Amino acid sequence: MLLPNGDMASSEWWNLLSSTWGKWTEGPPLSVTSNSVGWLVEFENHEAQILPLDEDGHGRHLATLGCEELHTAIGGFQVEGRDVILIFKKMAMESLPMDDQHLRLAGEALGRFHATCGRHLATPNDERAWNKRLDILEPRTRSATKWRAPHSADTQGTITHRNFGLEHCHLLNGKVIITGCYGGINNALVPENSPSPALRDVAAAILNLSSDQKRSFCEGWVSSAPSHWYSYKALDGHRGGLIIWEYEQHLEQRLFHQAWGKKEPPHVTQFLASVSSVQNGMYRVRTIAAGALVCTFVPLTAILYWIFYPGSEIPSDFAIASMGIMGISGWLLNKIYRYLAPRPW
Repeated sequence: MLLPNGDMASSEWWNLLSSTWGKWTEGPPLSVTSNSVGWLVEFENHEAQILPLDEDGHGRHLATLGCEELHTAIGGFQVEGRDVILIFKKMAMESLPMDDQHLRLAGEALGRFHATCGRHLATPNDERAWNKRLDILEPRTRSATKWRAPHSADTQGTITHRNFGLEHCHLLNGKVIITGCYGGINNALVPENSPSPALRDVAAAILNLSSDQKRSFCEGWVSSAPSHWYSYKALDGHRGGLIIWEYEQHLEQRLFHQAWGKKEPPHVTQFLASVSSVQNGMYRVRTIAAGALVCTFVPLTAILYWIFYPGSEIPSDFAIASMGIMGISGWLLNKIYRYLAPRPW
């Protein structure tokens, strides 16, 4: 942890420093206020975010993307690859209204950001690292839950915002701009050992939204994000889908509120209390999946036997009809199994 030594409100303190990348501040500081990640120092045309604790310089990483959807730093001061000071250009932005239209616009902005990230980095499914993260969060929060997911091959790791939330979405000349583009103490508390999928940012946005609001935001995201990241396989609740990342984000929220000694939001408590019932429902429908598997492979085995096994008898009409009915039953049971998966949103 690097704490500022001296008066951050004085010009002398700032004159002793200079950027290690990009642009630096101009003029005297106007005010110093503390926030959840450090201190925000206001200048005439810039704002400086001071981060006493950071993970891996994620603020600078986001700045190098050149993504128009983000309000990223224009310069900063790093020590051993970690952001200590990030300089942002001041912009007159408005808060995002929470109606369906603006939620859809926010989802579209996040999707365009993810499309940019996908062109820079797309790593294979890393379910071991993603589940290991849950292994850390569950005991730290003393949660009574335990949930792991196999994850689809369409769920790739990429560059994510890491601190995304609708509170970081603002309007600038009618366009949604995403702020909060830094790592900081939240990331340092639970470091990222493997790139997370884009669904993690989506889950962070919908934690406290109604069903209709979730649908509006996610439909906006789907309209601009890379198509394979929202494929049927990627959103399959039986293989993790979006809901496993909602679980991870709720655990993080519990961790942060415990770390700062704050009261846990009701939506976090309610979601984590419902995990057992969701899991029980998923376990029950696995019997349907088993039935679908049997009804699919028995007819297939019989057909292969009739065709290729030497000396096999010619099947009767009744046997052929029975295998046909069983095959159709397997197809129907598989459809029912898929239908009973947790809804993506």
